[in-house]
Amino acid sequence: MRFTVARQKVEGFEVIELTDTESGASARVAPELGFNIFSLRLNIAGNLTPVLLEPPSLAELKANPSRYGNPILFPFPNRIRDGKFTWKGKPYSTPVNASGHAIHGYALRSAWRVIAEQGGDDHARVEARWQLSVDAPEHREHWPADAALNVSCKLGVGGLTIEAVVSNPDTVDLPWGLGYHTYFRMPLTAETDTAKSRIFIPATRRWELEGFLPTGRKVPLPAELDFRQGLPLGGLKADDVLTGLEHGSDGSTECRLVDESIGQEAFLAASPEFTELVVFTPSWNPNAIALEPYTQTTDAINLAARGIEGGLKTLPPGASARTLIHIGKRKA
Repeated sequence: MRFTVARQKVEGFEVIELTDTESGASARVAPELGFNIFSLRLNIAGNLTPVLLEPPSLAELKANPSRYGNPILFPFPNRIRDGKFTWKGKPYSTPVNASGHAIHGYALRSAWRVIAEQGGDDHARVEARWQLSVDAPEHREHWPADAALNVSCKLGVGGLTIEAVVSNPDTVDLPWGLGYHTYFRMPLTAETDTAKSRIFIPATRRWELEGFLPTGRKVPLPAELDFRQGLPLGGLKADDVLTGLEHGSDGSTECRLVDESIGQEAFLAASPEFTELVVFTPSWNPNAIALEPYTQTTDAINLAARGIEGGLKTLPPGASARTLIHIGKRKA
């Protein structure tokens, strides 16, 4: 069996590791810490390379769950203005952070329940489930409906595929948005010259922001945020919501992270449900960039109340929706 699944305790937390015993590639996930894939190592040019930004410890990941790996943002990604919105005539208020806004939903700070794991000749996978009323009941009153999310992480020859199925177990409509705060470590080599790392994102516009919240207008990209021909990571500063994403023949949007020094690249491909992409350069690590596929823009639920289409999705009772992202590597 080429692909294996193993469990271990790390700093008192359960960690599940998916491994390709032939290439050495591996993915590690912490179910108790938001089911975050906090480590992904792929064989790039003969070297096992950390593709995602790894936390220095799991204690640090617990303290700052949106700063490393692949945090899952649900039932809303990014901010809700002042933590307040109205849905079907009823006002809601949800806890805010230091900036005074709600941010990134509830799933990333919850323990998830593992429901399946499997190794084999073609891939290894682990699947977990999170449900608002079960795994974060303290937040049930903050959202208009109960919400469930099943996420399956599969490591294969081509890299890591993450499939999410959102479902509505309630008797009323569920408003929802899903995002991933995916942190890439760049460059792919051991050197630290970020000038040799180029980022490609097929976005044509961006949301105009004031205080990190959309005004409701989509505007042209300035040169410093037009990634279509590639921009160097060195010196890049961004915290922006890009939109107008271009799609490949299979309907997906693909972002590329090219290490010119070795002629290799990592890439992130997102299914068509992800209509927005946040690009964020963390101040705490100049050798990292977050490429965040979202099914909706920031504060979409309040934009919808203003009649502005921002990607907010609604599921009727008993319905479900499926999304995919894939992280891989190849020659540039």
